[in-house]
Amino acid sequence: MLSISRRSAAAAALLLLTLSSSAAAQGRGRGLGHGHQASGAGDPSPGAPAIPGTGARQFGVWLDDATLPPQGKGWMTFGVGYWRSTFAHQWDAPSFDAGVGLSRRVQIGVTAPVSRASYADGSSVSGLGDTYVTVKIGLIDPSASGRSFGLAVAPVIEALGSGSVQEGDKRVHWALPVSFERRFQRLRAYGAAGYFSRGAVFGSAAVEVPASAKVTLTGALSYARSLETDALSDARQLARDRWDVTASGTYALRPTATLFGSVGRTISRLDENASSLAFGAGVSLGFQRPPRP
Repeated sequence: MLSISRRSAAAAALLLLTLSSSAAAQGRGRGLGHGHQASGAGDPSPGAPAIPGTGARQFGVWLDDATLPPQGKGWMTFGVGYWRSTFAHQWDAPSFDAGVGLSRRVQIGVTAPVSRASYADGSSVSGLGDTYVTVKIGLIDPSASGRSFGLAVAPVIEALGSGSVQEGDKRVHWALPVSFERRFQRLRAYGAAGYFSRGAVFGSAAVEVPASAKVTLTGALSYARSLETDALSDARQLARDRWDVTASGTYALRPTATLFGSVGRTISRLDENASSLAFGAGVSLGFQRPPRP
């Protein structure tokens, strides 16, 4: 069984990519890139009425397993992420992820990056990025039950960064991922499926293989579909569906300290909402909360 720090580091490496790329893409049409619309299909000609809409699809992806840490055990992850598309690039530095087991069946976690996005016209915006707070509830915990499969539900509160919200729009949203896990003799498979209240459904899956006593390799595939109608996005012929692939690796320095790195990209059509490159790296530290007297 993987240690807490190693398991969480693998998940953090993948979340760093999926969240930063989806947040930057949706931010393009929700204020982060407001006023930086790229020219292309669907741009109105001079004197023609403007097409309503944001020109950005709403995507969201979540990836996690069904394992929970024992009560009082948790992790803190510090990382750096980079995302690039045809119209902009974004750095998340530092990116912070932490969580702790509150009880045998409940874990709480938070993910928060400091982001800087730069656009093709030379402008940029920076500040606290989109923050995610989740409560993971284990329905079947494979570690605690001794079973080879697991199931968990993880309600998420999504607080968009100030640069990602246009005036009058909602800043706080929610998501509901359901996570699954299946353990085999030589590998572990896990993933999630669910809904983002911004208007997107998603599915994700990963396969994790220990390459040695210290190295673990993970490959992941995710799918997201935008549900909201947006006339400007339709005019620009922006895809409603998006597929992304990610590869990551972890190296255990010690039982409570793990290095991780990951790289990924969109493998479906590369339009203005797709990611042509995303990578992340960092360190995850495990801890044990002192028992109450």
